[in-house]
Amino acid sequence: MAKQEWERRRGLGSALFALAMLAPGLAPAQDAEAGGQAFARHCASCHGPRARGGEGPDLTGHIYMHGADDQSVSNSIRDGQPGGMPSFRATLSDADIGNMVAFLGERRRDPTNPPLVRPYAFAPTLPKGAVKSDVETFRVEAVAKLETPYGLAFLPDGRILITELSGSLRVVEKGRLSPTPIAGAPTGGVEGQRGQRGRNLLDVAVDPDFKHNGWIYLSSARPVQSAKAERLFTARITRGRIRHGAWVDSEILTEFPIETPTALNMAFDPDRNLYIGVSWPDYQLVTPQTAPSTPPQLLSSSMGKILRMTADGKAPADNPFVGKGGAYPYVFSYGHRAPLGLAFDRKGELWETENGPRGGDELNHVRAGRNYGWPGSSWGLRYDDVPAPAAPDQKGVEQPVINWSPSPSVSAIAFYYGKAFPRWTGNLIMGSLKQTDLYRIVLDGDRPVLQEVILHALGRIRDVEIGPEGYVYVLTDEGNLMRLVPTRR
Repeated sequence: MAKQEWERRRGLGSALFALAMLAPGLAPAQDAEAGGQAFARHCASCHGPRARGGEGPDLTGHIYMHGADDQSVSNSIRDGQPGGMPSFRATLSDADIGNMVAFLGERRRDPTNPPLVRPYAFAPTLPKGAVKSDVETFRVEAVAKLETPYGLAFLPDGRILITELSGSLRVVEKGRLSPTPIAGAPTGGVEGQRGQRGRNLLDVAVDPDFKHNGWIYLSSARPVQSAKAERLFTARITRGRIRHGAWVDSEILTEFPIETPTALNMAFDPDRNLYIGVSWPDYQLVTPQTAPSTPPQLLSSSMGKILRMTADGKAPADNPFVGKGGAYPYVFSYGHRAPLGLAFDRKGELWETENGPRGGDELNHVRAGRNYGWPGSSWGLRYDDVPAPAAPDQKGVEQPVINWSPSPSVSAIAFYYGKAFPRWTGNLIMGSLKQTDLYRIVLDGDRPVLQEVILHALGRIRDVEIGPEGYVYVLTDEGNLMRLVPTRR
């Protein structure tokens, strides 16, 4: 688009735009179309193909957490924001950033493009009174308010451990958030998920034998220096104990390369093996011919996989690719895009939710050694509008139990086996990021029987866990820890 045409379309706002773009260190924006192409390459995997939300928030609203004026948006893209996004200083030129600001401004002004969800900073109001689902009735209680939470786990005594992307490990005890974090808990070191500058502590898991050994597991991410100025990261799995409010006996169990500092969600099976979901969402240059050589399809890579290790960090001897030439021994399954939910059913079998690209979110029943297709096979479409059809049904690829298009941006899952909601026994409780809803899914083997939205517009649900008393606990990106408590009909 020519600059003159751009100025004409901007109308009265063009003068303000020009002043913002001529600030020190910025080049004048030239082309919103080019900005859209840059957005597709660098941002669409989180924020959706037209900035309308995905794993990251919808950017088409008029309210941004750190300012929606052109200068503020430019600063956020370049420098990142605590609780907002990573820095793209090393990736995008000033001209690229200016073009992207123009693209986002165009998206916000488009009257045919109403936001799909509320702005990222919205503060949802908890439902008042009884909420009636199909078979249970409950109320929603606020438990605690945090800054940038990511994962939660219960200790046997009912205390709740919560990780914050800022690097803090917090404790909620008897409904009260600890005033200070656990001293000495490990952190990451990247501007990663939601841009928490300098640190990136992700998930937390508690050893099934915690009563005897006291082990707590943390996943984190940190940057790797690259001569090519690429954004490279390393995942770290650490375990330790909490004693007198401090992290002690810390052990780094393993480290492995990752493409993006997100996910790394963990779950233990009944035999104390630890499973970790590893993302590989970026596929802009993938073609049907090159898909087999991408990291999710290479057994030598840790990316786009679900990994399995013993409680002390070793590769189990019965992992499906142990001893196979060149294979990474921790690989349990492969061909995954963004596994944000891991949970075991009562039979000890693994289930996983993962974000697709443009549509194609999945619920998978994960089995050892199986290929789940990404990026060559997907029910979703490309973000960058390249005319390439979805290719879901390929030989040798496992099919999802459920696929969602359009995508709710599925997140954490937990199977319900508590006593508080007996009619939910065996059901899967699932959160969503873009849709901000909480779902109940009834399964008959690998056949979905029912999907029910039991709560709407809670916020971007980051984690779901079942408490020891049988209440359902929900943690959102907006910092809200809440729980579902049964009531009489």
